[in-house]
Amino acid sequence: MTRISLEQSEHYCEQVTRQRARNFYYGMKLTPGSKGPGSKRFAMYAIYAWMRLADDLADAAPGSGVGNDDAAKTASLEKFRDMTMATLDGGGSGDGVGSGGGGEMPGDEVWPAFIDTVKRYEIPRQYLADMIDGQLMDMRVKRYATFDALYDYCYKVASVVGLTCIEVWGYDGGERTRKLAEHRGIAFQLTNILRDVREDAGRDRVYLPGEDFDVFELTPSMFLFGEQAEAMAGLRKTVARADQYFRGSEELDRLVHRDGKACLWAMTEIYRGIFEKIRRDPAAVLRDKRIRLSSMRKGWIALRARGKAAI
Repeated sequence: MTRISLEQSEHYCEQVTRQRARNFYYGMKLTPGSKGPGSKRFAMYAIYAWMRLADDLADAAPGSGVGNDDAAKTASLEKFRDMTMATLDGGGSGDGVGSGGGGEMPGDEVWPAFIDTVKRYEIPRQYLADMIDGQLMDMRVKRYATFDALYDYCYKVASVVGLTCIEVWGYDGGERTRKLAEHRGIAFQLTNILRDVREDAGRDRVYLPGEDFDVFELTPSMFLFGEQAEAMAGLRKTVARADQYFRGSEELDRLVHRDGKACLWAMTEIYRGIFEKIRRDPAAVLRDKRIRLSSMRKGWIALRARGKAAI
């Protein structure tokens, strides 16, 4: 097998991010750094590319070599976890790890840049394990009885991403700042859950906590047939929680170092913009049209973010 250089790996991770991260690619691109070892921008790309590998295994994306049943996907994710930790422990350079040495998984090109990023920025391995646990939860759990249970899911699929990012960007404030990053991730994921409630219900999934609804059991049909009174009360409670986490994490923007401010601001503006549309009209998430930001709004965010990056 041809050894993949760090530079080749960084270039590959950038291409994956450009092709698949959509709007967030432009946010990551605001992180300073040219191509080469130690670049924070390319560290962001490497983190994204590794997470995308895990996402694809969970979704059994075409070309992943993973069977379509949950048992096969679970086995693949557990193997991916083992490969990640073994490689970080020095069990290999990353060459062939993504394919399991036998072509069973994709991703050889990701590993050199990912390994360099994790070691260079001392990213806690628990964050990586939690990300994979979040993928496994998404396959296994279709309902959440309490907000505490939902919080755990949101932490693993969203908060740990933000916690990983601030390790690359740098920050002041220690544990307090890490808690703020955790809460910002909760706000982002609650926004995703609200926006996608109708789409998720079509897949027999309800992420809203059952304790927020005055019904015996949450059913997807409550969210598929327009505005229904029994659905609205719970939606409003989740809206209020998301607002609380957005407001409660505002100090994060001040504590993150300059290298991350523009990226964090752009990502927050996108999520906050979507959330504000939902907050003004929670019933909108039960209609056919998916809530989005206009091209003009996204262009304004990109322009403002580039200005912030230049300061």
